[in-house]
Amino acid sequence: MKLTSITGLLALPISTLALALPSRLAPTQLSKKADETKAGYLAVYWTTEDESVYFALSANDDALGFEAINGGKAIVSPTLGTKAIRDTTIVRGEGDDEGKYYIIGTDLDIDSTNWDAATRNGSRALFVWESTDLINWTDERLVTVEGETAGMAWAPDAIWDEDKGQYFVHWAAQLYAEDDPSHSGDPALTNSLRYAYTSDFRTFTEPETYISLGNESAIDLSFLKVDESTLIRYYVDGATTSPVQDISTDGLLGEWTALDGTIEDSASFEAPYPVWDNVEEDKAYLLCDLVGDNPGVVAWESSDVTSGNWARNDQHDLSFMRHLSVLAVTQEQYDALAAL
Repeated sequence: MKLTSITGLLALPISTLALALPSRLAPTQLSKKADETKAGYLAVYWTTEDESVYFALSANDDALGFEAINGGKAIVSPTLGTKAIRDTTIVRGEGDDEGKYYIIGTDLDIDSTNWDAATRNGSRALFVWESTDLINWTDERLVTVEGETAGMAWAPDAIWDEDKGQYFVHWAAQLYAEDDPSHSGDPALTNSLRYAYTSDFRTFTEPETYISLGNESAIDLSFLKVDESTLIRYYVDGATTSPVQDISTDGLLGEWTALDGTIEDSASFEAPYPVWDNVEEDKAYLLCDLVGDNPGVVAWESSDVTSGNWARNDQHDLSFMRHLSVLAVTQEQYDALAAL
């Protein structure tokens, strides 16, 4: 998600948190082990030309060889809010939701506004659809997750917290003082990462700040589960030109430490999204969205994600996709999607 440079009042730094006991993640969520039950990958993305939900598929023997499906047409087009979606994320249902899938995303039509206005008085709601077969998506809704002091809610994603039995949902938001209802002044909290819990993507707990970097922005968060006790999180901050990588061994709300590795040739990239290879143990991919005059997705790969080192992989042109997410799919799911 592109941001304008906005200087705000100093926000409280909450780059690392130790506010709760460690939370375990569901074993099926972003599993490290190669999974022979999976036949390929579903990419869920939007395009610069049409801010709707699009799908692309790749097979296990060519994980990054994504090709658009459904004849290159949108799978879902928003009818609510701004009628435009960005930053699309697919979430596998867990707990009582097993067998269900959600698509969530940003409610923003940038062609009808500008970046400054969008951060001050943009949508505070997230798009949500749901499905049980990845083909038919229903129950479109906009769910407000931020209060009236927020300027927007952007780039959502979610991961299942097994201890709570709920989804940990996060997004970027900018907050303004309560005595500034028009949001015309400097922000009280510059673009920061916020979170809440939900069990149904309808009702959310009160949002809290997860990562705040003072006057620098923090946006586009995602997680990769390494093992039962280790997580890596990826996000973008306004002080660097490459995605940030932090590692934790004590849960979503535990202590985080920066990784020293390098994401090769990754200047001006946002929306980092990690995914494990279905076949090769320990191999993973990182998909990021280039911003600027020639936007689009580019891929990296690593055989040791805890090193923080990623090699760029330009074997395939993925620039037709913007700010995506990826879901491993079974052969049955792959065949049904390919038939669209």
